[in-house]
Amino acid sequence: MKLLFLGFCLCIVFLLENVSAQIHKPSPPGGYSSIDADSEKIKNLALFSLDSITQQTMSKRSLGLIRVISAKTQVVAGINYKINLMVCETDSTKRENIVMDYESCRTCDVIIWEQAWSNNTNVTKVACSKPSEMTSLSKVAVSKRDIHENKKLGTKINLNSDDKNVQDIVAYALLSVNQQEGSGKSHILSKIINVSKQIVSGIIYYIELEICENSASKNDEKKCKICNINVWEQSWLKNHTITKMNCDEHLKSMVEVTNSAKETTKKLNFDDRFQLKTKFEDFMNVHNKLYPSLEEKNKRFRIFAANMKRVKLLQDNEQGTAIYGATQFSDLTKNEFKKKYLGLNPSMKSKKSLPMAEISYDVSIPDEFDWRDHNAVTPVKNQGSCGSCWAFSAIANIEGQYALKSGELLSLSEQELIDCDDLDNGCGGGLMTQAFEAVENLGGLETESDYPYEAHADRKGCQLKKKELKVSISKAVNVSTNEEDIAQFLFKHGPLSVGVNANAMQFYMGGVSHPIHALCSPKSLDHGVTVVGYGVHKTKYTHKNLPYWLIKNSWGSGWGENGYYLLYRGDGSCGVNQMVSSAIID
Repeated sequence: MKLLFLGFCLCIVFLLENVSAQIHKPSPPGGYSSIDADSEKIKNLALFSLDSITQQTMSKRSLGLIRVISAKTQVVAGINYKINLMVCETDSTKRENIVMDYESCRTCDVIIWEQAWSNNTNVTKVACSKPSEMTSLSKVAVSKRDIHENKKLGTKINLNSDDKNVQDIVAYALLSVNQQEGSGKSHILSKIINVSKQIVSGIIYYIELEICENSASKNDEKKCKICNINVWEQSWLKNHTITKMNCDEHLKSMVEVTNSAKETTKKLNFDDRFQLKTKFEDFMNVHNKLYPSLEEKNKRFRIFAANMKRVKLLQDNEQGTAIYGATQFSDLTKNEFKKKYLGLNPSMKSKKSLPMAEISYDVSIPDEFDWRDHNAVTPVKNQGSCGSCWAFSAIANIEGQYALKSGELLSLSEQELIDCDDLDNGCGGGLMTQAFEAVENLGGLETESDYPYEAHADRKGCQLKKKELKVSISKAVNVSTNEEDIAQFLFKHGPLSVGVNANAMQFYMGGVSHPIHALCSPKSLDHGVTVVGYGVHKTKYTHKNLPYWLIKNSWGSGWGENGYYLLYRGDGSCGVNQMVSSAIID
């Protein structure tokens, strides 16, 4: 009887332990755990991924989110969200209503990488079914509720007339008015009355302007017009079309035009602080900025206001096509930005003197070249708030060298250099040339998956496993400061590590950046990046050719041109030609 009772007790204990283990069992390392697909967080991430889905499916019409089918998370260096969702193309031929084209519906698997330390979110993978592959069960899921939830797609959205993109569209509209008139008289912009947009098959901008004939005489009565212009933008075709232009003339004295401009300026001066406050709140929302106290928020606003003056200075003196604005770094002082997000330290001196690379002109190079088209560049990474740019620059160069040598593109470990390179200073800064020497000393590099990035030095020290080393290098070389030599070497030997002055990069949002040297000194290098190609941009209206370097950065794909920086090529802009080097794999 006692044995029976003892056996019964043991069974109860076993059952309780098993239940407890099932309840508290953690997800396996690297594995995915299911989460609520209907949560606001997941819905926002799904909406965030629509642009990437549009690019992947090459859809020429806007996509509308129908439903999130399932969602999972995976804890890596940050959090991966794996979302299965349903999207349909939209048809906005009717002005007031959006119509979902349900024959075009498809399901997509999307992986989104969220890095909390850098407030950054990137879509890293998109895989969509073809519309014809939708199962009948999935098609049933496109319900009346889904139609109701998506009815706001395609409605008009009012735009801020100060926005640079809006000003470009207005400039295009004004140029079109002058061309259509054919009178030989140009017009000046008197006032932007209203601008809105509607996402249809592309984007339609609805513009209402007051424009006046341009004349040298200040006493003449001016012929002014109120013009309603629709501009249709199809980004996949890089095309703008005027679909409507109606102008009504009225007379207005030059005094009235001048007074109107003065009143507008006065009002702007009066409202400047209010507008800046609004812009700061928008900046906080866009970049998910949260401050621990009101005092800290006010401090960040003051820094933001000072930075917007720097933005204006850069924009007013820009020689290229770059747009500068409120990036994720706009609430940081110059020193904070340098300490957290740069990390190149030219004051360090490499113990090992590198030989100069031999430049061969035996091959004629093309006008444009991009190593991304030849499987030699990994996706854009994010160094987070760690001064490790030097490691990312060196690793990107070695990744390219190995891909060219072996035919296999591997993502290699920056964290190994941060933890194990005793020549540099981890998140405190370093040099690419010293990183190459450290890789030689360490015997090689592990892959990113074997030694993942943490954005800080490991407290346990170097965790290198010799048996996991995948890539080693033979030596490293310095490359010429002549930009024609650099292009020649890059074309033949792959992506290059370079140092630049990142003053303009703190606020860079896109276009070919060409700051004046006074605002981006070639002598003040503070950031390590990787040149992966070069090209020539032809401006839309003036047809001016702007040669540029295609530079891979390490602040995530949400910064700049999908993580890349286009910097003017030919005059040593921002010192891009002053510190060029490369590893060599024999």
